[in-house]
Amino acid sequence: MKQTIIFLLIIFINCKPGENDKLFQKTIEKVVNEDLSNFIKSPYTAISGAVYVNRKTYQFHFGKLTDGKQATNKTIYEIASITKTYTGLILSQAVYDKRLCLDTDIRTYLDDIYSNLELNDNKPITLRHLITHTSGIPMNINCRNENTTIEDQLSCFDEFTKDKFFEVLKLTTLIDSSGKNYHYSNAGVQLIGYILENVYQMSFQELLKKYVFARSGEQDTKYKINSGMIDNIAIGKDSSGKLMPLEDGFYQYAGGLKSSTNSMLDFIKMYLTNNDPVIKESMNLLAGNTQYGRAYAWNTFDYDKTKKMLYHNGGTFGQSSWIALYPKQNIGIFLVTNVSTDNSQGDLNELSDRIIGKLID
Repeated sequence: MKQTIIFLLIIFINCKPGENDKLFQKTIEKVVNEDLSNFIKSPYTAISGAVYVNRKTYQFHFGKLTDGKQATNKTIYEIASITKTYTGLILSQAVYDKRLCLDTDIRTYLDDIYSNLELNDNKPITLRHLITHTSGIPMNINCRNENTTIEDQLSCFDEFTKDKFFEVLKLTTLIDSSGKNYHYSNAGVQLIGYILENVYQMSFQELLKKYVFARSGEQDTKYKINSGMIDNIAIGKDSSGKLMPLEDGFYQYAGGLKSSTNSMLDFIKMYLTNNDPVIKESMNLLAGNTQYGRAYAWNTFDYDKTKKMLYHNGGTFGQSSWIALYPKQNIGIFLVTNVSTDNSQGDLNELSDRIIGKLID
């Protein structure tokens, strides 16, 4: 059966669009339609997304979800590690408020002695190391998935607590003590979250509400699944089509958020239209180099070039996502599919590059 695509267009301008606007809209639709038509094939049966271009926004949903329905602007997906950019923005707020300093020993902000959290030559691990994945803390220190089943991991997730995190942290050995090399760490970003909770005496949801959603206006981005979300949640699957469980309650600062294309558009617009110094700071280069670098959790590419990009991806047991910002072109894109494979995040990256390449060029 021939797939159909629905485009939902919202134009944030105060006057009737002129001919150039109408032509540009058709260009957007043509570009996205062509690339999504080529994308939807096994194992991908559905994809949702949003494109923001010069204050115009476009949302689209192609294919069918596992329940046979087409997604909408309110469908909730797991955005996984894109969550880290939210934590990065809250960290930027704490730096702006002078509650935290990027280059202070993180043990200054902890309640116990952690002699194991030290780099070569007695140099400290700092928040800069944590947010740019150069601390040497392993990817996960709790519920590690070596030779465990998904069921075992979910059981561990259910039992995960803040106390258990710090119990294991005290026994953790760094995988690299140089403080220079990139080693992606969910645990490192989770530690940032706990430090933020401590200095602000606020929960994750309270921090999000005050320092992110108050700026972005997001309505659908949540940490914990609640009863009001059930009917709108997309269920993911693996490469063989097997339904996968949702991940809920584990390492919330590193990968716990769920959201819709509506809210992800709000998140993108916040970065591209807001001159707030906290937002600007969160996009500053903190590590790496101008070609391949890292800001406040964001990866950066060609930071000093016209096509400067900030990006992040995300993956859970059954869903994959991608977000990219092009500040100098005032363009942003979010893509998500209810499939997780070894290549799905890379496939979304390539799809994003093709779409944006046609819009910029």
